[in-house]
Amino acid sequence: MTGAGNGPEPGPRTIIPLLPGVARPRGERRELVREAVVEVVGHLVLKSVPPGQRSPLFDQARDLLSEAGWGLDELFEAARDGPARRDLFRALGLEE
Repeated sequence: MTGAGNGPEPGPRTIIPLLPGVARPRGERRELVREAVVEVVGHLVLKSVPPGQRSPLFDQARDLLSEAGWGLDELFEAARDGPARRDLFRALGLEE
């Protein structure tokens, strides 16, 4: 309890996001991140991409992809262009 005789009033509160997450890109960068996401999906379910051949946005795309919480079976479906990939982009905030 605060007020007269009970000590100082509380100061301003700092708001801390519960899930900080990865910033969603916009414009041309969004397309580059989408390509990197496709690369990471392929890396996870089809064929490993050696570190020296990865996109500069590979790590950002991997972090973004981890937020989706998709299983390998869902990622396998998203490895091909189609509805599953569009659903993944929508879940990641990367839809057009």
